[in-house]
Amino acid sequence: MEPGQRNSASWIDDGEKYAVIAISVKTDDRVPLQKLTPHHWAFADAPFDMPEHWRKWLGTIRTKEVEDSNLFLLSKMRSQAPEIIDSETVELKRHAGHFYAGLLLASPFAPAYKPVMLAGYCQNAEINIRSQDEYDPAIPSMVRHYPAVAVAELQLAAEIASHINAIETRPLPGGHWRLFRVLHLYLEARTIGNNMDRLHQYCRCIDGLIVPKIGNTKRQFKSRTELFIGPRHHDMMGEIYDVRSDVEHLHENKHLEIFDRVARLELVKKLEIMEYIVRSALVRIVLEPKLWPHFANTTALQAFWALDDQQRRALWGAIVNPADALAGFNPHYISDAQLGGP
Repeated sequence: MEPGQRNSASWIDDGEKYAVIAISVKTDDRVPLQKLTPHHWAFADAPFDMPEHWRKWLGTIRTKEVEDSNLFLLSKMRSQAPEIIDSETVELKRHAGHFYAGLLLASPFAPAYKPVMLAGYCQNAEINIRSQDEYDPAIPSMVRHYPAVAVAELQLAAEIASHINAIETRPLPGGHWRLFRVLHLYLEARTIGNNMDRLHQYCRCIDGLIVPKIGNTKRQFKSRTELFIGPRHHDMMGEIYDVRSDVEHLHENKHLEIFDRVARLELVKKLEIMEYIVRSALVRIVLEPKLWPHFANTTALQAFWALDDQQRRALWGAIVNPADALAGFNPHYISDAQLGGP
C-alpha cells in the first residue's frame, strides 16, 4: 500500500473492533469471509494491508509475515469507542484465541511460521493496530507434513471455540481446572520440537484424563484408554507408557544413543498415535456438554472412573481407531536426518 492510501479491507467496517490471527498455512478450499458463529469469522487469500506507520511499528519482518499469511481467524464487534482498549478488546482476543485453539484440535496443520494475533479497530476506512501477540508454531507431523486446512475444519474449530467459551462461563461443581490444564498441555505439546518430549506431554494429557492411582499408573494407562480406543491395544499402550517413563526419568538414551532407523520410525508412529488419541478425546469432551461435569476436575473424574464400564461407555460413545493416525504413513518419505540420524 502506498503511504496515505486508505485501506478498503472487506472483512471489517468502520466503527468495529477486531482481534485477528494471521496464519500461513495450506488451504484446500476457497475461504471467502464467512461468519461461522456469532463470535468467529474466517477468511483466506485476502490481503491484510496496513498503513505505513503501522508497518514501521510492527517491523519489517512481522509485517511481511502478516501480509504473507493466507488464513485469518477473526473476532469483531461494533463499538461505541473503537479506539479504546477495554473489556471489549479483551473479549475479542479471547474469542480469537479460542478459535486458534479450536483449529489445533480440529486439524493437524502446521504453519510456515509463528501465527500472529493483532487487535485494534477500523476508523475512516483505515485499520489501526493496538496490540500484537504471537504463538509458537505447531510442529509439522512427519506423517502428514503440512496438511491443508479444510473449510469443514474451520467450521469445527469455530464450534469448538464456542464450546470452550461456554465451559469457561458455566458454573461446574468443583470448577474446571483439570480439563483446561489438559487442554493447555495439549496445545503446548503441539509446539515442542523434540519428539520424545512431545510424546511425553501427550501421555501426560492422557494421565490428566484418566487420573490413574499411584502404583497402578501403567496398568490403568492401558485399561482406562479402552474407553477411547477399545480393548485391543494394551500392548501398544504399555509400550508407549514405557517410553513416557523413560523420558520422565531421563532414560531417553535407551532410545537415542544408538541410531536404529526401525526403532526411530516406531517412535514416530507412537507419537502420531498419541497425538491423535489425545486430540480426539479432547474434541469429544469439549463438544459434548454431558461430558463436561465428568471431566472438569479431579473429584469428578474419580467419580467417573468409579462408574461401571457400561455407564462410562454410554456416556462416552464410540471409540476411535488409533490406526487412523497413520493414514498415509510412508517411511520412504522420512529421512534419517529427520529421525535424528547421521
